[in-house]
Amino acid sequence: MKCAEARKLLLLHLDSELGAQSALEVEQHLESCAECAGLFDAEKKFGDRIASALRKGESTPALWTTVGSRIRPAQRVVSIFGWPMAATASAAVVLLVAVWLVRASRPLDLATAAGECHNAYVQQITSPEFNGPLPEWIARELDNHLDAAAFDYRPTTSGFHTEGARFCHVANVPTALILGHYENVPVSLLVFNKSELSHFPKTKARLESGEPVVCSRTGRYQFAARFLDGHVVCMISEAPRPVLENLLKSVMHADG
Repeated sequence: MKCAEARKLLLLHLDSELGAQSALEVEQHLESCAECAGLFDAEKKFGDRIASALRKGESTPALWTTVGSRIRPAQRVVSIFGWPMAATASAAVVLLVAVWLVRASRPLDLATAAGECHNAYVQQITSPEFNGPLPEWIARELDNHLDAAAFDYRPTTSGFHTEGARFCHVANVPTALILGHYENVPVSLLVFNKSELSHFPKTKARLESGEPVVCSRTGRYQFAARFLDGHVVCMISEAPRPVLENLLKSVMHADG
């Protein structure tokens, strides 16, 4: 795939709307083209910033009235999708926000959610809460949404070492997060109950279709997921896809 073709598909790939073959071709191109990968990462960060800003507020009628009052002084008005809108730069901003409101309302892709979680680890915003047995105070928080066994999964491949684990919520899903490195490359292992997979319909459809390992790319990170013992086990890292996939396949429960 050439750069021009890949760039036409970047937004669709960002929203996980491409077919499996097209998505694979785009991902292969991103792995070999630093410039396109940079554009993809920049587009994702821009979308994340807008989505984050939108989540902080509520799009009430009063908000739209205020926005409308600020663009009324424009010289002329155009109609977009049947809505009267001032033909100014401010109107373009409103349209952009409306588009992102629609995008932000879609179910969050699992790879994207995992990418945000892993990036916080890479940037040293988050760190392990414990190393060893699950603390009682965390066990009390699990309730029936996550079992303690989720914290005991580890890759068995040599070269991986664990820094520790923590309990977190990924897109409101209770998750065991195991943090570590594979040959000095940061790796995040996320484990949650299979019953929670409905929060991520695209990944759910792919896993339930029979794909033993679901792989994708989110920004500069590679992502892989699989079923294991009633759990969904995911890994995300900057390691090459074949390395990450093999690392995920080696994951076993401590008692396994």
